[in-house]
Amino acid sequence: MNPLSKRQSLGFCLLSGLLVCLSLPNFLDKTLTPWGAPLAWIALVPFFWVLREASPGQGALFGWVFGLAQFGGILYWILFIKEVQYLCLPAWLALVLYQSLFPLLLGWAAAGWRRRPGDFLGLWIPALWVGMEFIRTHWLFGGFPWGQIGYALAPYPSFLVLASLGGVYALTFLVVWVNASFARGLVFFFGGEKGRWPRYWLLPPVLLVLIFGWGSWRVRQTPLALKGSVAIVQPDIDQSVKWDRAYADETYRRLEKWTLAAGRGKPDLILWPETSAPSFLLWTPNDFKRVSGIVRRVGTPLLAGCLDLSRGGQAPEADYNAAVHFRPDGRPQGVYRKRHLVPFGEYVPFQKYLWFLGPVVRDLGSFQPGPSYCSFPAGGFTYSPVICYEAIFPEDIREACAGADVLVNISNDAWYGQTACAYQHAMMAVVRAAEERKPLFRCANTGVSLATDPLGRILGQTPLFEQTLLTLPVYESPGPSVYARGGHWFPWGCLGWVLAVWLFSARLKRIRPHE
Repeated sequence: MNPLSKRQSLGFCLLSGLLVCLSLPNFLDKTLTPWGAPLAWIALVPFFWVLREASPGQGALFGWVFGLAQFGGILYWILFIKEVQYLCLPAWLALVLYQSLFPLLLGWAAAGWRRRPGDFLGLWIPALWVGMEFIRTHWLFGGFPWGQIGYALAPYPSFLVLASLGGVYALTFLVVWVNASFARGLVFFFGGEKGRWPRYWLLPPVLLVLIFGWGSWRVRQTPLALKGSVAIVQPDIDQSVKWDRAYADETYRRLEKWTLAAGRGKPDLILWPETSAPSFLLWTPNDFKRVSGIVRRVGTPLLAGCLDLSRGGQAPEADYNAAVHFRPDGRPQGVYRKRHLVPFGEYVPFQKYLWFLGPVVRDLGSFQPGPSYCSFPAGGFTYSPVICYEAIFPEDIREACAGADVLVNISNDAWYGQTACAYQHAMMAVVRAAEERKPLFRCANTGVSLATDPLGRILGQTPLFEQTLLTLPVYESPGPSVYARGGHWFPWGCLGWVLAVWLFSARLKRIRPHE
């Protein structure tokens, strides 16, 4: 087996990064069921192959190049944010370079592991991969877990059963383990140990068939009772005029038109998207009166995305990205203020020192995080709203859903045009529903709006950039999932496993230094 040249090795890393991109909604396939999703099962094999003989330094380089290709392709949509064109390229470069640090560390650790006793690319590698993703989800400015390879399984409800056990981390572990097994098979085959390679190529397909069969059985055996219906209003307000007060009347006419149409179906709840009301709704009498009147006419609870602020006392005025729940009589019952804000989009970290970097939503100013999640009643169920970016964080959704029957995600992805961003974002929300085993209703200004049952099966969805209405049933949750009850037991277990194996191998190395 001739060793690869450095150029060939770097090419293999780039290939792996490209295959990961194609396994998710991407620049070639903007759907929730990309044709490349099955590529996830082999996407990492070229990357693992070049790590087999790499030094730790080379492993770090290969991991970094893989990360640049992976995140550079997945996050390409940052380059198309028209409102801040002058910042697009530096923002994309900074985020891709930062995200690539995690595969860099993984490549360094994996190459270093090869020099220790034990089987290279065993369970240690997928456990380390999950640990890195867990850290990426929580570290620095609230984390940014976009683009995990486990989301490639979102189109398959039979595999999403695993998410109800260990979250998206269980999906990622499975995908990485399959790739590592195939890579090990190649190492043994080309290394002359032909008696060992078949099990590494046969075991993954057998296990996947068993998991898929078990998941399909679980999906078929799970009873789902009807609890009501929810209407999703997708107004398709152009981002270039969204905050123009001269256009506000047209915005409300459009929302009123589709809300009255939704009311004819007698749903239990009507949803408007994030900041659909283009003002500080509760503090703008004319706008509040208009929205309240619409709600009274339909006689249905309504959640309206808007801006909010706090005044009074000695505390300075604070702005919030919020959503107001209206009762059927048009009176507001409560306000949810977004807790997990977008860094450099809704606030600027270390603004005292980075004063020259205004937030992307610069017309709105800097927001403050809300105090807590909350739930509201609607018909025969309760729901918890989360706003836009919050849907990508498993722990946020777990906390938000703790006391509610339904998860509601309102969003505005109009910033990203016709790119794959809206589909990537929606796909992550679908996995949140499967993790919690609760129905999801996602209302987006320009799409993708959708609804799922508690198992993550999509009941209906809207196209991008189209005025439309979507009314779909609410199914009762079959009960809290293992993930909802136990939280991040799986990624913590993976980190514990990595530490335990590393300590054991270090001790073994001291006992048998000749190996």
